Amino acid sequence: MRLVSSVLLATMLYGCDTQDAIDAETDAPLVESAQPLIEPEQPLVDSFTMRNPEIREDILNQLNLQGVEHWENDDGSIGFNVVDTKQVDQIANEAIGVYISLQ
Repeated sequence: MRLVSSVLLATMLYGCDTQDAIDAETDAPLVESAQPLIEPEQPLVDSFTMRNPEIREDILNQLNLQGVEHWENDDGSIGFNVVDTKQVDQIANEAIGVYISLQ
């Protein structure tokens, strides 16, 4: 019986999310979000580090050829917009695969 009670209590506690609670009469959120909103003109960015110079050069060449916006960060990592993640992943995987096949 204790196990059932514990599971029920845990389900109730984790299932209740006040972030999404809305007042039924006014359709206004009951809890104001503390997280800042991301402005559309501020694209989300990501980066990765490639220490192998041959693979890095191949990735940079392919990013240029395919017109993917990218840049080099102060720490040497390659930065890119999150919307291009799928294309960057594909380019990096192909470059790594070619490098491995030539070894």
